Amino acid sequence: MPALSKEDKLRLLTTILESRHADLREQNLNRQGKGHFHVSGMGHEALAAVSFLMEPEDYIVPYYRDRGLIIGRGMTTHELGLEYFAKRDTGSRGRQMPSHYSNAKLHIWSVPTPTGSQLLPACGIAWGIKLDRKKNLVVTTVGDAATRQGDFFEAVSFAKEKKLPLLLVVEDNAYGISMPTRKTNPLALGVLQASDWQQIDGSDVQKVYDTATAAMEKIRAGNGPAFFWVKMERLSSHTSSDDQKLYREEGELRALEKSDPLKCWRDQLIEEGIITAEEFAKIDNDIKERIRREYSEAEKAEDPSPNELLANVAKLPPEIDNEILPPGNYRIGDTVNKTLRAGLEEDPNRIIFGEDIEDPKGGVFRLTQKLSTEFPNQVFNSPLAESTILGVGCGLAAYGKRPVFELQFIDFIYPGFNQLITNISTLRWRSFGNWKCPLVIYAPYGAYLPGGSLWHSQANESALAHYPGLSQCTAKTP
Repeated sequence: MPALSKEDKLRLLTTILESRHADLREQNLNRQGKGHFHVSGMGHEALAAVSFLMEPEDYIVPYYRDRGLIIGRGMTTHELGLEYFAKRDTGSRGRQMPSHYSNAKLHIWSVPTPTGSQLLPACGIAWGIKLDRKKNLVVTTVGDAATRQGDFFEAVSFAKEKKLPLLLVVEDNAYGISMPTRKTNPLALGVLQASDWQQIDGSDVQKVYDTATAAMEKIRAGNGPAFFWVKMERLSSHTSSDDQKLYREEGELRALEKSDPLKCWRDQLIEEGIITAEEFAKIDNDIKERIRREYSEAEKAEDPSPNELLANVAKLPPEIDNEILPPGNYRIGDTVNKTLRAGLEEDPNRIIFGEDIEDPKGGVFRLTQKLSTEFPNQVFNSPLAESTILGVGCGLAAYGKRPVFELQFIDFIYPGFNQLITNISTLRWRSFGNWKCPLVIYAPYGAYLPGGSLWHSQANESALAHYPGLSQCTAKTP
């Protein structure tokens, strides 16, 4: 990848300025009572440099501080204004909070609020890319506090196991709201393998670009994932509902300017003779005034319609007329096996994934026997990690595959409950159908065990039925 040209450096400066002024505008609007909430990306804008290295068919699975990264990918500040006011003409049709980006055309996956829950779907998208033998990749990000989440470790493990085309970026601003994290994150504790993680100064835009250039070239060459730990400063409070002056010392707050990526990048370009201080001031003011106008226009845009509240909760099931099995008497296990086989034969995008499902075991109830032998590129064993099974399935489905994933017993779904409720059940609704999740999860319950007790015999469909977006079909094992 060539070095940044003068034009690219100026475009990157413009991108960072757009991100900064959009943040400042939203802060001002919030103080005026015209906005209900604001999440700042100030201090995190250097990651815009990563977006400059991305190709159209790459994906971003971000979190809520990635304003600079998202603008670099192609979202406009006008679109951000519409999202801030939760207007109808947005990627969520006004259903998401500010800074919860979603743009299917730009391959920006819909941001969920629960921290770290985006990482396993990112792995699913990356696995789909790898299964299709494409040279594309996924960039996914997470805050430092969320690296204590179990899904973070499952995502790192799955990415390494499958050698996924994934760049996972930890944005370490040293705080989880008010809690300091620099001594308690897994890298500091020695839980992570330090040699896996490239530690980068997040105020150095050029360094971020150069390090990402080398890493992304290796990812595209099939060398597996790359992991960045980017140290940066959160230049404002956690959100508009927080006041960091309550827990950060005055001297620490005064020193933040030294780590401001905008200031550092501006000073570097002035020193290189690419721009003068006067030219920067004009660009800065022009962008500020443009964004002021765009947000003013966005405030007047059409609001969501309450009549659309129930639109895109789920798609109606298709009418199926084709006969899988002729009339006769069949055991449930044989019926499931033949149905799975028919799906694999019909659609090469059908992927089956679960614990112990490969031959020679063929599943603990033999539901998948012979399938991995006959369809080795479509049937895979999973780790014993239900959140991985569900989260990866969600990402695969959003990418365009047709996953059919097995849990050994429905009682074991609870370690993956976050993925089921946060992502699988809500993705279609929260993106107004722009992102879809056609995922089938199957699991036995009831069984035949006299001592099956709590974890082999429960029927929990009544609990799951309370979550819109999930459709259920039950057939108790005899």
